[in-house]
Amino acid sequence: MDSANPEKFRGALPTTERLAAFRGTVAERVHARIGDIAAGRVGAATQMNIVAAHLLTALINHEYQHDQWIGEVRADNLGHALPPDPDSDLLSRIDGYLVCTPYA
Repeated sequence: MDSANPEKFRGALPTTERLAAFRGTVAERVHARIGDIAAGRVGAATQMNIVAAHLLTALINHEYQHDQWIGEVRADNLGHALPPDPDSDLLSRIDGYLVCTPYA
Protein backbone atom coordinates (compact mmCIF):
# COMPACT_ATOMS: atom_id res chain seq x y z
CA MET A 1 0.00 0.00 0.00
CA ASP A 2 3.04 2.27 0.33
CA SER A 3 3.06 4.41 -2.81
CA ALA A 4 6.64 5.46 -2.07
CA ASN A 5 7.72 1.98 -3.20
CA PRO A 6 7.44 0.52 -6.69
CA GLU A 7 4.14 -1.32 -7.08
CA LYS A 8 5.72 -4.78 -7.20
CA PHE A 9 7.16 -4.23 -3.69
CA ARG A 10 3.99 -2.90 -2.03
CA GLY A 11 2.41 -6.17 -0.98
CA ALA A 12 -1.29 -6.95 -0.71
CA LEU A 13 -3.82 -4.18 -0.34
CA PRO A 14 -5.54 -3.96 3.02
CA THR A 15 -9.18 -4.91 3.29
CA THR A 16 -11.88 -2.27 2.92
CA GLU A 17 -12.68 -2.74 6.60
CA ARG A 18 -9.06 -2.09 7.61
CA LEU A 19 -8.91 1.03 5.43
CA ALA A 20 -12.20 2.31 6.85
CA ALA A 21 -11.02 1.70 10.42
CA PHE A 22 -7.73 3.49 9.74
CA ARG A 23 -9.45 6.48 8.14
CA GLY A 24 -11.97 6.61 10.98
CA THR A 25 -9.19 6.66 13.57
CA VAL A 26 -7.31 9.40 11.72
CA ALA A 27 -10.48 11.51 11.38
CA GLU A 28 -11.29 11.05 15.08
CA ARG A 29 -7.80 12.15 16.13
CA VAL A 30 -7.73 15.14 13.78
CA HIS A 31 -11.16 16.30 14.97
CA ALA A 32 -10.13 15.95 18.62
CA ARG A 33 -6.89 17.89 18.14
CA ILE A 34 -8.50 20.63 16.07
CA GLY A 35 -11.22 20.87 18.74
CA ASP A 36 -8.56 21.31 21.44
CA ILE A 37 -6.89 24.03 19.38
CA ALA A 38 -10.16 25.84 18.68
CA ALA A 39 -11.08 25.73 22.37
CA GLY A 40 -7.66 27.05 23.42
CA ARG A 41 -6.74 23.85 25.28
CA VAL A 42 -3.20 23.94 23.87
CA GLY A 43 -0.08 26.00 24.43
CA ALA A 44 0.43 28.86 21.97
CA ALA A 45 -3.22 28.64 20.92
CA THR A 46 -3.05 31.56 18.47
CA GLN A 47 -0.07 30.06 16.69
CA MET A 48 -1.67 26.61 16.72
CA ASN A 49 -4.78 28.04 15.02
CA ILE A 50 -2.58 29.04 12.09
CA VAL A 51 -0.92 25.61 12.03
CA ALA A 52 -4.32 23.89 12.22
CA ALA A 53 -5.68 25.90 9.28
CA HIS A 54 -2.70 24.90 7.13
CA LEU A 55 -2.93 21.28 8.27
CA LEU A 56 -6.59 21.06 7.35
CA THR A 57 -5.91 22.69 3.98
CA ALA A 58 -3.18 20.13 3.28
CA LEU A 59 -5.45 17.23 4.30
CA ILE A 60 -8.29 18.51 2.12
CA ASN A 61 -5.95 18.94 -0.85
CA HIS A 62 -4.54 15.44 -0.34
CA GLU A 63 -8.05 13.99 -0.38
CA TYR A 64 -8.98 16.01 -3.49
CA GLN A 65 -5.91 14.50 -5.18
CA HIS A 66 -7.12 10.99 -4.31
CA ASP A 67 -10.56 11.86 -5.66
CA GLN A 68 -8.96 13.00 -8.92
CA TRP A 69 -7.01 9.75 -9.26
CA ILE A 70 -10.08 7.65 -8.52
CA GLY A 71 -12.13 9.65 -11.02
CA GLU A 72 -9.46 9.19 -13.69
CA VAL A 73 -9.37 5.41 -13.14
CA ARG A 74 -13.16 5.21 -13.26
CA ALA A 75 -13.19 7.28 -16.46
CA ASP A 76 -10.31 5.50 -18.18
CA ASN A 77 -11.13 1.92 -17.16
CA LEU A 78 -14.88 1.90 -16.59
CA GLY A 79 -16.12 4.60 -18.94
CA HIS A 80 -17.63 6.76 -16.20
CA ALA A 81 -17.79 10.50 -16.79
CA LEU A 82 -15.75 12.68 -14.44
CA PRO A 83 -18.00 14.60 -12.06
CA PRO A 84 -18.03 18.38 -12.33
CA ASP A 85 -15.76 20.35 -10.01
CA PRO A 86 -17.42 21.79 -6.92
CA ASP A 87 -18.25 25.47 -7.31
CA SER A 88 -16.32 27.62 -4.82
CA ASP A 89 -14.12 30.70 -4.89
CA LEU A 90 -11.84 28.78 -2.47
CA LEU A 91 -10.99 26.10 -5.05
CA SER A 92 -8.59 26.18 -7.98
CA ARG A 93 -7.21 23.60 -10.39
CA ILE A 94 -3.41 23.57 -10.27
CA ASP A 95 -1.25 21.10 -12.23
CA GLY A 96 -4.43 19.22 -13.08
CA TYR A 97 -5.51 18.81 -9.45
CA LEU A 98 -8.32 20.49 -7.57
CA VAL A 99 -6.92 22.32 -4.54
CA CYS A 100 -8.34 24.38 -1.73
CA THR A 101 -6.73 27.82 -1.99
CA PRO A 102 -8.15 29.88 0.88
CA TYR A 103 -5.06 32.13 0.99
CA ALA A 104 -4.88 32.97 -2.71
